[in-house]
Amino acid sequence: MRTPAMLLCVALLLGGVAAAQEGEQAARPRRAQSGATPHSLRDDASFLKQLADAQRGLGEQIQQLKEAVDAIRAEQATRHDEQLATDQEVKALRDEVKGLYVESSNTKQMIDALKDDVAAVNSNVSGFRTFSGFFLAAMILMLFLVLVLSIRR
Repeated sequence: MRTPAMLLCVALLLGGVAAAQEGEQAARPRRAQSGATPHSLRDDASFLKQLADAQRGLGEQIQQLKEAVDAIRAEQATRHDEQLATDQEVKALRDEVKGLYVESSNTKQMIDALKDDVAAVNSNVSGFRTFSGFFLAAMILMLFLVLVLSIRR
């Protein structure tokens, strides 16, 4: 981010210096054409006016450059804040994923425990069916005996 800003600064400064040099070169031929001495007061005043104009131009360019640098810094701060917010969001999502992993592990353990309980109930039901079958057979046999004994009498 700083390299493009620095290149922009250097380019603007070089442009301002080039403009000042062009103004100075433009003043020299006018002095030579008018035939006046190079140190006349009018030439000096004209030259100073050109320098002042060039300096104002450079001042404006420096101000624009400062505004551009401030805008870049503000944009950088905004991006930094966005990055921090994104990092916090990613951290929250990671924590949530960890929690979901632990919860799914606990659920798997509970399912395995329920499978064991169901297997135990199935074995108990099978045992109960066997026992109830014997009990019914004994009851039928007793009824048959009671019927046979009551007919015999």
